[in-house]
Amino acid sequence: MRHTFWGKIVFLGMAFTLLLAGLSACEPKPLTDKAQLKNTATTVYRTIREQRNEITTITNSLEKSQSLYVTEHKQKPNENLLKNKQSDVYQNFTTRTDAVAKLTAAYKKLTTAEDTLNTLAKSKAPNLPTEKIQDLGQSLKIISLDHTTFSQFMDEFTKAEQSFYADTADMNDEKDLDTANGRFSQYYGALFQQMEIMQANLTTASQQSKELLAELK
Repeated sequence: MRHTFWGKIVFLGMAFTLLLAGLSACEPKPLTDKAQLKNTATTVYRTIREQRNEITTITNSLEKSQSLYVTEHKQKPNENLLKNKQSDVYQNFTTRTDAVAKLTAAYKKLTTAEDTLNTLAKSKAPNLPTEKIQDLGQSLKIISLDHTTFSQFMDEFTKAEQSFYADTADMNDEKDLDTANGRFSQYYGALFQQMEIMQANLTTASQQSKELLAELK
């Protein structure tokens, strides 16, 4: 009986060891620096494409805003169009709001990618193109600054937009409407200028990520 007991203990110990070995074999191996860099560059390239699409959507929405207001204000005077969920103005506003939210979500991915690139650049691994990594990392830093500025402009624009629609809801005098519209239009100019800068810097980063991927093949 004693031999049988110890034999079971030894058997269970061997089985447990084999189980641990099997689990270890199933664990995913950590990515190499090169594989991590390739994944990050791919994420950057795809995310920038998403961002550029959202900026285009925002631009188109802003370009439509003023003409939609002029048309609908004549059709529905004495009404705050921005609070009327059935209005074209409101639908256009919703489209832009959704695009801004998606743009911000994509921006967060680029922030994570920037951190990864900075870490890989500091490692100075001999099999990695350090200079290209640094170039892309710097471009993502500039994109981060762009996004911060854009967000500030957009927040102020949204406040001004809400005030504009509330203040002009009961306004029928053409001269007063033109004055209010002209004052509000200053925000459009600032936003369009900022988005042009964003698109230019996104184009640069997109090209850099593409070149980096080509070198990693």
